[in-house]
Amino acid sequence: MSKSDKSAMPRPLSEDLAHYTKAFKYIASVGDYFEVAQKWTEETFYGHVVEKLVANLGDGTDGKLLRVLGIGSGSGELELGFLNKLLTKFPKIQNCVVEPSESLLKKYEANIKPEHETGITFDWQNRTFDEFLENQPENSQKVHFISACNFLYYVKDLNEALQTLYDMLAPGGILLAIITADYTGYGKLWRTFPSLGCETAPQDGSQDNASPSHRIDAGYVRDALRQLQIPYHEDGFAGNYKITECFSDEESEEGNLALDFLTHTIRFRDAPSDLFQQVLACIKESCVQRGDERYFQSKNVCFLITKPTESATQ
Repeated sequence: MSKSDKSAMPRPLSEDLAHYTKAFKYIASVGDYFEVAQKWTEETFYGHVVEKLVANLGDGTDGKLLRVLGIGSGSGELELGFLNKLLTKFPKIQNCVVEPSESLLKKYEANIKPEHETGITFDWQNRTFDEFLENQPENSQKVHFISACNFLYYVKDLNEALQTLYDMLAPGGILLAIITADYTGYGKLWRTFPSLGCETAPQDGSQDNASPSHRIDAGYVRDALRQLQIPYHEDGFAGNYKITECFSDEESEEGNLALDFLTHTIRFRDAPSDLFQQVLACIKESCVQRGDERYFQSKNVCFLITKPTESATQ
């Protein structure tokens, strides 16, 4: 698409896994998401997850194997932090990692430390969650902890995905799903422009009749859990991303990658001109300026879902 022809809507970022991975790595490099998420893990994860698993299941001193499932695990920065905390009470862990990006999965493997290899058995699944489910036997063992960080954005049926994850939990097991908050940062952008990154986005850039699959935020998850009558607890943390290059008159690869990830499109600079300017203005509203730099602010919600123990349901 030439710069002079901006009549067609850019393709969804989900259609090009290599470009998605490149854009994701860039936005991660200019943001503090992993840093603040790791701080949340250090300060909050133990009480919300580890202590509750011990209360529900007992600890691992009797040789109990803790079964863990990570979905959309990326390069493992978050999950390895979770596993460090789980190892303090469960010295034997079986961890199944489901990640469609081969490069991110290899980075996850490279991040593993000796203490992980001692107590954890890894099962690497380089595939999508749907592909993973298709290859699971009917009577698969239930799992005790599911990490679904940055996964729910891409499901086609949110209610079905949440019910499937819940059904995979053993009694007393916990699901942790992290997703952007509604009406801040990403949530505000995607709700204002719901066609961004959608497979059914109208080619003229209008916002009608767009599939919601990519723009799922915490508000939609809340609604779905209530409809499914699945109890949940919320926590969360905020993140900042330096995206000054998005607003530069000079086009740059860095600015393009940031825009592509924020909008979940490929080459968003080639979007219809009116839409491009409107989206850029919306992004700017979610930024704070520090000196010459602009930082995009977005909050994240942590949904913690515990499946009742068998005794609790009697």
